[in-house]
Amino acid sequence: MRSLHLIALCFASGLVGATTAWWLNQPPATRSVIPVVLPALLQEPEPPPPSRDQLVRLHQDQELLVERPDGELVAIGYTSALIDPRWVTVEFFGGWNRELEANADLDALLFTSGPTFARGIGNGELGMRLHGDLLMGNGRWAAGNKAAAAGRAWLGITNDGTLEFGYGALTPELSQRLRVFIGGLHAFSNTTRPVPASYVGVYGEMKLADVRIIYGLRPDGLLELIETDDGVLFSDLQLFVQQKGFLAAYLPDHASKSRLIVPGQRHWSEEHAIWVSGGKPSITQMPFLLRLTPTPAWHERHKRMR
Repeated sequence: MRSLHLIALCFASGLVGATTAWWLNQPPATRSVIPVVLPALLQEPEPPPPSRDQLVRLHQDQELLVERPDGELVAIGYTSALIDPRWVTVEFFGGWNRELEANADLDALLFTSGPTFARGIGNGELGMRLHGDLLMGNGRWAAGNKAAAAGRAWLGITNDGTLEFGYGALTPELSQRLRVFIGGLHAFSNTTRPVPASYVGVYGEMKLADVRIIYGLRPDGLLELIETDDGVLFSDLQLFVQQKGFLAAYLPDHASKSRLIVPGQRHWSEEHAIWVSGGKPSITQMPFLLRLTPTPAWHERHKRMR
């Protein structure tokens, strides 16, 4: 495909040269401006999209030292994935206990946890009610608990691929402006917009040391998705988020519901279920995951560049 671009460029250059020579040889009185088509011929070809392995970059077994107010240093271990929202979409991956399927799904980039939920009548065979609205690449799932959705926070990706962190339920205006909406989240911090009076959040002051999932908005616009090691206190997580320099940091479902699966690189296993649940894997069951894949625009651009 590169050779075709070179041929096209050579052709355009030759045409420009011939046209310019013709124009210069015309009597001054009959000269007109150079045809406007020429600048179009000289336009650079559209840049290629990032390679697939650049859409989600996994970094395992990291550690960050944070200093508590009393001067004690605490090491927080974590795994993170850097996600490019311009070229990634999110899908609803419904069904109980599908983690092993997720391990083998090489068409997906990553699987993770979404908002909290409650077992009950709703969403067909899933038998659960969401605590936040979901607008996904494969459909829309309304919150079964409207009060919870209105009082929580959301992560969104705009139609042009910009990452946003906001508050409240999915509105008609947001539905037009966003192509991804993940509601029902807990706002841990947000420097991009003020907290409205309607915000309640998911979690109060939590004393338990647990596994935490973090959605972090980086200054470069990327989404950093983090799963911490077990035993992290909320107070230490606040220090962690500050030291990471996130513009905003939200929490989805956590602890035994934590999921960070990267097919081919980081799999879910029985050992992992025991680890995130503190030895009680029966409480880890999930009725859905969030499945990240390349956008249709990425596939189309990638196809044209071949």
